[in-house]
Amino acid sequence: MAAAAGPAAAAVVRGAALLPGEPTQTSTMLVEKAAAVMQSFKPINRIHCHLCAFHFYAYDMSRQVEAHHYCTHYNQDMRQCAIFDSPEADARLIGVEYIISEKLFDTLSDEEKKLWHSHDYEVKGGILFMPGVPKALERKELEEVQMSSI
Repeated sequence: MAAAAGPAAAAVVRGAALLPGEPTQTSTMLVEKAAAVMQSFKPINRIHCHLCAFHFYAYDMSRQVEAHHYCTHYNQDMRQCAIFDSPEADARLIGVEYIISEKLFDTLSDEEKKLWHSHDYEVKGGILFMPGVPKALERKELEEVQMSSI
């Protein structure tokens, strides 16, 4: 038995993936353009750096996902990163991560510490990097990230 695909089953192509839903209407795009001119995007404008990493599935280490972290530096000890599946304009948000210094990590309870991980392996293994940034600048940022937890 098969189901017929009708208007309710429409999908939008994004790269090689299909997203459910109808294509965005012109009227919606016009409202978005007008709103973008009139509204503030201050939290998004605080994003200061783009880190790229390959995250492995905990239950299947043979699988990985490219993860683009767009990070806001709240202070020297804490970053908040919005993670997307690509660096393209149509990227999908796939997660949010907090990166904290070792100093802040040491203040966490033992139970909380179990939920965090070090970036030491990712930095030393070259699977965490800053696309398009000269190595000298990248090294300074990654040294801070390497000594942090997430």
